[in-house]
Amino acid sequence: MSQELLAATVAAVRAAGARMMTRYSTESRPPGLPELLVNLQANDAAVVDLLRPALTEALPSGGWLNDEHGSGPMATGEWWLIDPVGGNVNAVHGMPDWNIGVSLVRDGRPVLGVVYFPVLDEMFTATEGGGAYLNGVRLRVSAKTSLDGALAGTGQAQPGHDPELATRMGSAFTAMTNAALYVRVSVPVTHQLAQVAAGRMDVHWQFDNVRSHAAGVLLVQEAGGVVTDFEGKPWELSDGSYLAAAPGVHATALEVLTD
Repeated sequence: MSQELLAATVAAVRAAGARMMTRYSTESRPPGLPELLVNLQANDAAVVDLLRPALTEALPSGGWLNDEHGSGPMATGEWWLIDPVGGNVNAVHGMPDWNIGVSLVRDGRPVLGVVYFPVLDEMFTATEGGGAYLNGVRLRVSAKTSLDGALAGTGQAQPGHDPELATRMGSAFTAMTNAALYVRVSVPVTHQLAQVAAGRMDVHWQFDNVRSHAAGVLLVQEAGGVVTDFEGKPWELSDGSYLAAAPGVHATALEVLTD
């Protein structure tokens, strides 16, 4: 992966973050669902309108997928995979935990990932085989070896999911709560993945909506973490779920979540 392409991607994502900061307010309080939906769509559009021409210029041959909730295999070739505002609901409600996420996927595997947290000015980057970084400083996952001292987390199922998934998520949360020091359920998922990559959290698992998490998964992998499906096989973009963890706690976490 060329440093020029990485630099161009970072610049585009940073500019998108700056645009979002002009829209973001800690005083934001949408009165109801209609207003919330309007704000969500406007935020996404503001980011996409900046990112798409910038990334197309950086890599004219790359395809474009702005599908936050997309899943399954992707066509061959190079594709920009965008999650315009991860944690958009948080941003609309004036909370600080939201980000801009961009992945470059080549023949079904992420080769570049950029996740930017504008409120904190934290720029996470990763390239396949090139390591993961936070504001230019190399990242390593934690050295934890036991779940009793581990911080774990998962995301929330999207509206419209079937009751079986909600039940599975509840059971997994209960099991991990009994094993780990602390468990959080929050969005955006890429926020938790970035924290695992930085060694601030130790375990993250997800049962759905995997494809848009590619940048975060690449961060964990390039920071030395282990990412598998729930059979313990190496993670693939088309998988329906995954477990991302520090090496010292991955096997135990997998056992807890599949027991």
